Amino acid sequence: MKTFTKQPRDVLDFDVDMSNWFAGLDDDIQSVTVTVRSDMEDPPTLDAGPLPHPAVILLGDPPTRFKVWLGGGTDRTDYIVSCLVATEADRQKEIEFKVRVRDL
Repeated sequence: MKTFTKQPRDVLDFDVDMSNWFAGLDDDIQSVTVTVRSDMEDPPTLDAGPLPHPAVILLGDPPTRFKVWLGGGTDRTDYIVSCLVATEADRQKEIEFKVRVRDL
């Protein structure tokens, strides 16, 4: 699982490239649903799509990549970002990555 590190006040975008996965398929991304979880009980949220950014931006024509915007989070907390990709041909693919929040 790929891991990224950010500080609590950072608002950053993370690109996910699925073009290799789509190679040879006559298909592309229809939508992406983002959920964020942590092992902490009641952790302050790592926000997907903090204003003014949407949670997800589809990239490419046809879209085979996407950008996830994330902000916030609590120092010394690790979050799992889960992206459920739905395709035009009704495939579903789950992509996950870890975001470590560390106040440097």
